[in-house]
Amino acid sequence: MTAKKIIVLILVIGFIGMTGCIFEPREAETPDTEEGGDWITPGMPKDVLANLASGLVAVANSNYERSLHEDFVFIPRPEDRDNLGEEVFEGWNKEVEMAFLTRLKGIYIGERLIQFGDENMVFEREDITVGRAEFEGDYVMTLDLGDGSDPEIYEGRAIFIIVEANQGWMLESWEDVDVIGTNPTSGYLRGTLRGVE
Repeated sequence: MTAKKIIVLILVIGFIGMTGCIFEPREAETPDTEEGGDWITPGMPKDVLANLASGLVAVANSNYERSLHEDFVFIPRPEDRDNLGEEVFEGWNKEVEMAFLTRLKGIYIGERLIQFGDENMVFEREDITVGRAEFEGDYVMTLDLGDGSDPEIYEGRAIFIIVEANQGWMLESWEDVDVIGTNPTSGYLRGTLRGVE
């Protein structure tokens, strides 16, 4: 190596040493939760319900979708099936559920909320075993069209089956089993929105 090259190399190394590291550390960025909602790693079965609720509120569908098991099914009340037709609920799987959610968010552009169980997410029946949880109780969906009218309420009693999978706990099935008062159930809402194709 020639003396000139050595001197240039020493100067470059010296310059880098004086200015510090070439790469500057930067502040950590906070995750973008506005569109996707706050995600809770589903270490417990009820974390799934919290993620479903945040997924309904959020602009994006990711939390809701990540909370559904690949074999997810929705089972309506027999009365909703009779009123809207058997074919409306035929093959209600994860793909159909996500199409329903996208359609719902396009119609109800105002506030969208869901409460599972009571205000503390406690259900009338909770059966948790290794790898499987079954919750039976009330839910209330509050959906605002965003046009200044009163929000629409859908509520009922359902059985939620949540199973442990490789990615944590996931909702395997939602079965509407009864109405509460005079408001329609989520099954009625699902059936009417699926019929709008």
